[in-house]
Order: sequence, then C-alpha cells, then structure tokens
Amino acid sequence: MAPSEMNIVLITRFYPPDTGGGGIAAYASYMAKGLKAAGHQVRVISAMGAQSRHRTIVDGIEVYRIKPLAIPYRFHRLPVVGRYVRFINDILYAWEVRQQLLRVAKEQRPDIAEYADIDAEAIFHPSHLCPAVVKLHTPHFVLRPFYAERELPYDTNSVAWIEKKAVRKASGISSPSRSLAEIVAPEYNLPSTYCEYVPNPIDTESFSPSPALDQGDTVLYVGRLERLKGADTFAQAIPVVAPQFPHSKFVFLGADRYGPDGTSQQAALETFLRKRGLTDKVKFQGHAPPEVFLDSYRQAAIVVVPSRYENCPYTLLEAMACGKPIVVSRAYGMEEMLVDGESGLFFRPGDATDLAEKISRLLESKSLRQHLGAGARRAALERYALPVATELTISFYHSVLSSSTKDAAVGSNRSLSWTRS
Repeated sequence: MAPSEMNIVLITRFYPPDTGGGGIAAYASYMAKGLKAAGHQVRVISAMGAQSRHRTIVDGIEVYRIKPLAIPYRFHRLPVVGRYVRFINDILYAWEVRQQLLRVAKEQRPDIAEYADIDAEAIFHPSHLCPAVVKLHTPHFVLRPFYAERELPYDTNSVAWIEKKAVRKASGISSPSRSLAEIVAPEYNLPSTYCEYVPNPIDTESFSPSPALDQGDTVLYVGRLERLKGADTFAQAIPVVAPQFPHSKFVFLGADRYGPDGTSQQAALETFLRKRGLTDKVKFQGHAPPEVFLDSYRQAAIVVVPSRYENCPYTLLEAMACGKPIVVSRAYGMEEMLVDGESGLFFRPGDATDLAEKISRLLESKSLRQHLGAGARRAALERYALPVATELTISFYHSVLSSSTKDAAVGSNRSLSWTRS
C-alpha cells in the first residue's frame, strides 16, 4: 500500500529558471509546486545552465543540477558520425542522471521517480531503488514528420529508438492527452489502454482574466516562429482579416527559428506581410519572460493557436486560464481541450482562409468573444487547474506503487499490462 505522503523525484532536463522555457519546464515546475503543496516531499534532478549551481532551492524545492559529460555540438558537422552526436550525448546524460539519482537516494530513498519521455532520461533508471514512471510530452518519432530533414541535423532513428526503450522500461506511463497515447501505443507495441490520462497543470491564479487590460482588436499568436506551430498560417490569414477591420492589430510573440532553407522564419514572414502593405499592423515581439507573456494574453482580444501538431500545449492552457476567446486548429490533443462554439472556435489545420473566417467572426462579435472566453476559463478551472492535475497525478503514483508492491509480494516482474482504462 502506497504511503499517504510520498518522497518524489522529478527528473527532467528542463527546469526553470536555469534550463526552463518550454512546455516540459512549465509542466515540471507546476507539478513540483503542486505536489509540495499537497504535502509530499519533492526533489528535482535537472541539467545545469550557464549560471547554475549544483544544488539550489527553487520555490522551496531542492533542485540538483547535472553538468553532463557531452560531445560538443559542433561535432555534428563531422561526416557520418556527426549525425550520432545527439544520441551519444543523450546516453551520456542519462547515465549522469542515474548517478545523481543514486546520490540523492543516499540522503533519502525516493518512493517514486518521474521522468520526461524526451531524450530517454529514464533508460538507466535503477529499478531496485524505486518504481519509475514516464510522462509523455511528445517523443521524437511523433514530431519527425512535421520537419524537413535539414531541420533535424542528427539521426532521429537512434534517438527515437532509445526513447522507446526508456518508456517501455517504466512501471507506469501517463499522457496529458488521449491523442498522444493513441499514437504512442502502436509504435511502442503497447496495449491500447496502456497509459493513464493525466492532464498538464496550469496555475489558474497566476494566469487569470484582467478585462481592464483588453485592448479591443489585438489578435495574438504565441509560439516559436516555425511551420509546426502554424506561424505561416496565421501570417497568411492576416491579409484577409486586416482590410475588414481597420483597427485590428496582429502580434507574434515567440522566438525566431530557421526554416528548411536555413533562412530566418521571422524575416520570411515580415517580407510576406511587407509586400502586402501590412507592416504597420503587425508586431514581432520575439521571445520574452513569463510576465510579458501574461500581459500579452490579457491585452489580447483573441488568441490563435494554429499549430499543425500539439499534445497539450501551454500556449493554449495559458490562454484558456486568462479567459480568452481562442481560435485553434483541429489538430491532435487540442481537440480534447476545447468544445467548438462553447470554449473556442476550431479551424482546419493549415487552412488560412478558415482561420481568417473564424478570427473575423470573433472581431465582429464582442458577445461571442465573452461567451467563448468564459467557457475557456471554466474548462481550465475544471480540468487543468493545478490542484486538479496534482490530485490525478498523486492517484496515478499510488496505483503504480500499489501494483509494484503486489508484484514484489508474488516475486514477479511487473509488465506494462498493468494499465488502467
């Protein structure tokens, strides 16, 4: 029987403030805080940043930072072998993770360790120490079809292979969307009900509505400037929407990326919009700290999430928590997060005309914006608020620990058929 209070180790290469900025870092940070607030002991093992110390306290949580032994990334340019630099570095880092976990366990033995799926950090987990669970975020094999070969200058097959091995070793697997679970199960040769659904958490107190900041006709895109995130689709919709609404403004908030031809995506988008005489209506803000993101959500009239693939994206969760009307592509996990016409509007992925039509509908109707914004906020509170996601995570941990205890009692090795429907 699992203890009421657990000693939990969260293991992820990405953890703020040193190595945090994306969805995995946000998830780990929220979950660490949620588990701690629920009365559990939480420690984090993560990678070092440029200014990191080996051991720090972040928000009352002990964080151990690893400085991995890694081959310099510049070696990826070497013929043949260069394509395996990332794979080798993942192996080296995963071994350092194992060693750090064993050191941490000497101070206090953990009851359970949670790993992220990406880069196979769980591959060397010491199974004699405690059960390991893996949180799916998005394995390499899922994203690979959405990028050109030039955008992934390393051998993706080897990285995808070791991620699969690491996930299959776990005593339990959770996914923040049923869509991702359904994609991963057949690829990893797992039962269709192998995975527990545990949504990503969002801090609905920090991300909350502020009607006083709403600036009327601003349409906001948040995310990296790349095709996967649909930045091009949003840009193509702007020339359709802008002439109909003279006071409309369009904001891109996110870091620039380089496309398959090696050129800046922001430069390409700016050129496209400049040729159509829309420079004065569009603003590129680049990457920004969290407080800027929050203010940008609150100031926007509409948020668009035009990604071609997403699992359970924090861009969408943050917009929902801020009570914003959202236009979102009908793609993968995002279809599970909103109800069309109740908490958002869906459009066909990659269809700029459809996106423009949905944006125009919202700009025309303040009442519809208010209706959808309230629905989005309600969905965030009911399904994704930190206490809700934390409770489901704790229940998931308990089920894994209970199954592990039963298996130990009969002297068997616990297989992946432990699953719950």
